[in-house]
Amino acid sequence: MFVDTPGFDDTYRSDREILRTIADWLAKKYRGNVKLTGVIYTHRISDNRMSGSVCKNLDLFSQLCGDKAAQCVRLVTTMWDKQKPENAAIWQERVSGLEGNFWEPLIRLGACHEQFLNTSESAWDIVNGLVQPRPSLALLVQEEIVDAEKRLNETSAGRALYTQFQRVLLEQKEMLKRLTDALAQKDPRAVDKLREEYRK
Repeated sequence: MFVDTPGFDDTYRSDREILRTIADWLAKKYRGNVKLTGVIYTHRISDNRMSGSVCKNLDLFSQLCGDKAAQCVRLVTTMWDKQKPENAAIWQERVSGLEGNFWEPLIRLGACHEQFLNTSESAWDIVNGLVQPRPSLALLVQEEIVDAEKRLNETSAGRALYTQFQRVLLEQKEMLKRLTDALAQKDPRAVDKLREEYRK
């Protein structure tokens, strides 16, 4: 069975709702003694930087999986079929950056990077690499919710999401304070600059 979960940063649903949907489904399957053979995390190799939202999503993904299940994770880069030969060195540099920085903790725990070449053969190579004989493992969020009987906000993923919300709230409060101070000083250029920054 293949399951495509909703991604974070959805236009219509909050990250909290999405986390709840994923966690509920995972907990239900785990209670029915169904464990995952593997988890695939996709990333477009054409993206020239790791935005804050991508880093946040990767952190939540890592917290959902946990250390033990990392060996069942495939970090899959996509868009290789769109690569132009003159950009090959740039894209390989991006792979090195992902593997050596952003993905390094998961790779150290056993996750593997794979390239999806937008072919059936490439897709099956990734899937077949996951289903090789090895015991299926529970994800951390499954163990926390079912075995430890934690509520979602008490899980590692729930706490990570809460920390991210707190960070955003703090940034917004700081921006509001700076905007208020600039207005108090009647500095129109500073106000315009802060408003532009706030819209980002």
